[in-house]
Amino acid sequence: MEIARALHVDLTSGVVAEARRPLGELAFAVRSDWEAEGDANPEQVLRLSGVEVAELRHQYFVLLWCFERIWHGYQVITRDRVLGRRAGKEFASMLGWHVRNWSRDLPAIKQALETKVGKIHDGDSARAFAELGDAVLTDADIRMMRSSLGEMSLQLIGEPAWWIG
Repeated sequence: MEIARALHVDLTSGVVAEARRPLGELAFAVRSDWEAEGDANPEQVLRLSGVEVAELRHQYFVLLWCFERIWHGYQVITRDRVLGRRAGKEFASMLGWHVRNWSRDLPAIKQALETKVGKIHDGDSARAFAELGDAVLTDADIRMMRSSLGEMSLQLIGEPAWWIG
């Protein structure tokens, strides 16, 4: 479980924690704008955030790359023949709410960033994040995210890895 603990610390402290704050604020602002107006204006929300777009783009990748590291660690843990299944379940439980919350927030963040910087090429990292979601989220979680993002005309990060079994 040392790998799981180290990866959880990576996600919840240091530069990743610093990146999560402005990204979370941006996602909250986009959602709030959408709820108030029935239609979000991500470019306006981004402009009003007061954070440089280049810095937010960098922070987006800091967080996404952390989830990519977590996915690879999760694979190592679950492949262990002795402790894999039990340790994998505990690690999935520890990660579930983080993955669920960021699965809702990252699409709004990405859409806002793309209004200023154009296409964000996050394919491999986004796929790793989606595969992590496939591993640690329930079908109900995924259905709920698909529904809420669909209402905002957003796509899950990492399509087409997200599945509903």
